[in-house]
Amino acid sequence: MIVMDFVYLDIAQALILVFGGIVVYYAGKAYGKTRSQAMFFLAVGFAFVTLGALVAGVIYNFGAKDLEAVITVQAYCQAVGFLMIVYSLARAKG
Repeated sequence: MIVMDFVYLDIAQALILVFGGIVVYYAGKAYGKTRSQAMFFLAVGFAFVTLGALVAGVIYNFGAKDLEAVITVQAYCQAVGFLMIVYSLARAKG
């Protein structure tokens, strides 16, 4: 198997971490002010989506360079994250 250098993928993952981290920070800050359960689950959901990028990058760059494993882990983290986001939106009082 040929191991390719995915510089642009690493850059995209880093951008996801930065911007996702900012969203999680502000959602967590809003939860701290409002103590809204919906805001808590929103923050947790975005944390999972962001965590998926981090875990995928670590697995690929420091692991076996198995793209199937990387994509699978990232997809499951995103699925759980979006489930939490949907749950938070459903619980939000509007």
